[in-house]
Amino acid sequence: MQPYPRPVGPALATRDLAVDREHDLATCVVIVNWNGWRDTIACLESLLALDGPPMRLVVCDNASTDASVAELERWLQRRLASWRRAQGESGWIATSSGEGVRSVHVLRLPTNPGYAGGLNAGIRWARERWASRNFWLLNNDVIAEPGALEALVAAHGATPRAGVCGSVLLEWDEPERIQAVGGIYRRWLGVGWHDKELPQHGGDVSLALDYPVGASMFVTAQYLDEVGLMDPSYFLYCEEMDWAERGRRRGYRPLVALHSRLRHKEGASTGSRGGVRNKSLLSERYGIINRLRITRRFWPWYLPLVWASLLLVILDRSWNREWARATLVLRLMTSPRQWMN
Repeated sequence: MQPYPRPVGPALATRDLAVDREHDLATCVVIVNWNGWRDTIACLESLLALDGPPMRLVVCDNASTDASVAELERWLQRRLASWRRAQGESGWIATSSGEGVRSVHVLRLPTNPGYAGGLNAGIRWARERWASRNFWLLNNDVIAEPGALEALVAAHGATPRAGVCGSVLLEWDEPERIQAVGGIYRRWLGVGWHDKELPQHGGDVSLALDYPVGASMFVTAQYLDEVGLMDPSYFLYCEEMDWAERGRRRGYRPLVALHSRLRHKEGASTGSRGGVRNKSLLSERYGIINRLRITRRFWPWYLPLVWASLLLVILDRSWNREWARATLVLRLMTSPRQWMN
């Protein structure tokens, strides 16, 4: 089994991006893009509109094939025309002091390491340059509502031993509807789902979850130092569950900031919008592999039951005449090398 990513050390601050040191404690926002520059631009627009705590934005492009980097840089050049270009970097730096976004950077990765791998690359890149205490990790298909970051900072700061802190996700087309508050996981089946009900207590924080949904995650540098980065071996799905569980075993508590809200398109990068019947083969593959992998890692006594439950998945896919997906699940069940590393 692949070991966990090693904890990240303190920021090195080895490169001069001509940014004042007083801004080094700005929250670093890392966004992963893969063939989705239009969604990424919408996400960046929403972050640029936020008031409140200072932020640095780092877009990690996972080797897109749709000219994403060129499109993003072209848009940033127009949108941030009055900002200064970072020397030796694909980045723009605000010329005035204050709150909100202080700089925007585009990091081009040579290969696609998956969602966790892209976030890890952005975190490492940022910590080599700045002494950020806080990190906000985002899908590119989200739009932040006003006050989203302020609510995360407040909720995390008010909760003892706060671990990974999530946001309340809203439906993209119907933002008055809640898409997810937090994740609930049934270990004996290897199945997780999104709780859509806000708690009745009406507070600022909810601890009634197993993991925050990975589209928006807020962590501190201390968490990174003690727990480590996300595990990139998952590639897609379950990475936030793994991260939260590793933190829990070190005494950290996952939580949700109930007043941090983001609209989420869901499934934009994986081609899986519209529920289980529209799930792509890519999503099916990693959903099955990681269901078995995370069980084996944390709750191995449930592995035989979780493995047997996949027969019901095959039955469901066959009943709905989804033969390619049924065949894929069967092949993965009988290929333990796919999920035992």
